[in-house]
Amino acid sequence: MKLLLLLTMTTGLIAPVSFEAEATRPHRKCHRPKQSTSTSPKQSARVPGTAPQAYKTNIGKSSLKRSKSSLSRLPAYLIDPDSADSSLRNLRFLKRQVTANDFYECQSANPAPAPTDCNIVIDQVYDANQNLIVTANSCLLFQYNSCWGFFCALCSQLTTSTDFIGNQLSSAESLCIENGQDGTIVGEDAPQWEAGFIYQGDGLPSYDVCGDMLNFASNE
Repeated sequence: MKLLLLLTMTTGLIAPVSFEAEATRPHRKCHRPKQSTSTSPKQSARVPGTAPQAYKTNIGKSSLKRSKSSLSRLPAYLIDPDSADSSLRNLRFLKRQVTANDFYECQSANPAPAPTDCNIVIDQVYDANQNLIVTANSCLLFQYNSCWGFFCALCSQLTTSTDFIGNQLSSAESLCIENGQDGTIVGEDAPQWEAGFIYQGDGLPSYDVCGDMLNFASNE
């Protein structure tokens, strides 16, 4: 009798953890975006050699103003801290990284991007294995059939990686795309950014998060 009760209690404790683990593909370890002063010209993301012929990358600009009041806090298990390393500088900011101000919004879409198309986009973003500079108020586009992925620098120029972008797209896919909606993940800590999916050809969102958060990007 006691053994049965223990197993029941144990199962109840484990179930929520398993649900979170299965909600999205595993995130890759990566660094969060940092501010950049590079003068390098704009560049779109690399197209992997094994990508489907219909997969394209491009540079765009957000055009649809949206209020941050509509955002919900991103579940903690989907927030990416900086990759752990031995530097004292990173250890000093560990607490901030764990509690990063990341949010999301799902929006009704008709038609909506197909989950299968969006998952192909995520695969190609990860396969690009690239560090990128994104200028202020510009967006990287990742396009495949009905699904257009994006990553935008909302307030200032920043540097990021396709691993970080892929992680955010994966979160948007599991939270929103699987439910027949568009989805956007928004990072409110400087340098502010957004990433997500829209139906092909729709306008890109732009959230009003500039100037509201302290600038942690210098990490000094």
